[in-house]
Amino acid sequence: MRTSTLVIIGNGMAANRVLEEIGTEHAFDAIEVLSDESIPHYNRIMLSPLLARETTLADITPHDAQWYRQRRIHIHLKHPVEKIDTDGRRVICKSGKEFRYDALLLATGSRSAIPALPGTDASNVLGFRTMTDVDAMLAALPQLRHATVIGAGLLGVEAAVGLRAQGVEVTLMHRNQVLMNRQLDAVASGILEAELQRRGVDVRTGVNPLELPHSNGKASAVRYSRDGNQETLDTDLVIFATGILPNMELAAAAGIDCGRGIQVDSRMRTSVSDVYAIGECCEFNGSTYGLVAPIWDQAKVVGRQLQLFFADRVCVPRGSSLKPIDYQEREHLTKLKVSGVDMHSMGDFNATRDCDVLELQDLDEGIYKKLVVRNNCIIGVLCVGDVADSGWYFELLSDQTDISPIRSQLLFGKAWCNGAA
Repeated sequence: MRTSTLVIIGNGMAANRVLEEIGTEHAFDAIEVLSDESIPHYNRIMLSPLLARETTLADITPHDAQWYRQRRIHIHLKHPVEKIDTDGRRVICKSGKEFRYDALLLATGSRSAIPALPGTDASNVLGFRTMTDVDAMLAALPQLRHATVIGAGLLGVEAAVGLRAQGVEVTLMHRNQVLMNRQLDAVASGILEAELQRRGVDVRTGVNPLELPHSNGKASAVRYSRDGNQETLDTDLVIFATGILPNMELAAAAGIDCGRGIQVDSRMRTSVSDVYAIGECCEFNGSTYGLVAPIWDQAKVVGRQLQLFFADRVCVPRGSSLKPIDYQEREHLTKLKVSGVDMHSMGDFNATRDCDVLELQDLDEGIYKKLVVRNNCIIGVLCVGDVADSGWYFELLSDQTDISPIRSQLLFGKAWCNGAA
């Protein structure tokens, strides 16, 4: 019987989801996980509560040492990778240590996309992606009076809320007029902005950052333009939450096809035999990923591919139930809780062509529902404040159910519609 080794580069949420999919009864002799971080896997989604000191690192660390031992998984912390040798099936770490693999999974994630503005090289200019970023923010708190967060997507809003919870004065800047413009429309953004202002966050939209002036080697201000005018805001800390860049440099240097990310097929296979990629580092059909739901789907595909791969090598009968899975992009219900406000969205909720828009607004209560309908089928949903029926709306959207019999009652929810039917 041949021995088999799986090497995984990266120890984030995607990699650990694959390990969960593989389970304890796998056919691998060893699984080697290489991480450039100094601490075990943690839930990055919970960095904002960690920053606000509403939780602890232990609380957001899902697996203990025994969990990995039971699965014959060896975690190698502080092992940044220098090179992948696909011909020799080797991964070479910067320390010089080598790991040979039979199959290789690239789960290298992404990094903050900090724009190339003058002054962004200062030590008090951070992203908001890792525990290292959070540690730097917490260490700065004793001397921190004011922080500027640039980018009001989900991470930017969470960073602003987390710092404000620590008593720091916070200004949140966004280029678009709509906060979280990938998940919200103008009305929903207005509800969120009102809540942020209530919490003491200074929100500035329509802002174009220009440079970060320095004082004593640190960024001391943000110079920006808005409405045709240039302004300067003094600050002690700058956090960029302006998007992410897939970590694909290792793959590209190894001759693996890359575009916007590491390119994969529907079974998460790269252009090199027995090398797979998953998560924020990969690209499928021109798309890259930043939310958890599609990555969980990818993990099922990768887990099955690895089961099949190693079953072949060690001559384990597959059994009729063990079949390949193809990754398919699909609509996901995006569930967010931002600054205490529940927000669920799905589909094309900003569509206007050949569409009808059904809306319910109670802005005093922070409630907003929007259903976009085309040809008597829901194609987009946005729920803020009252999200009790969002799962049902998602089913109607996914199944493309004809909603004409309940159209007039639809905004009042499933129970109301069932009573009216």
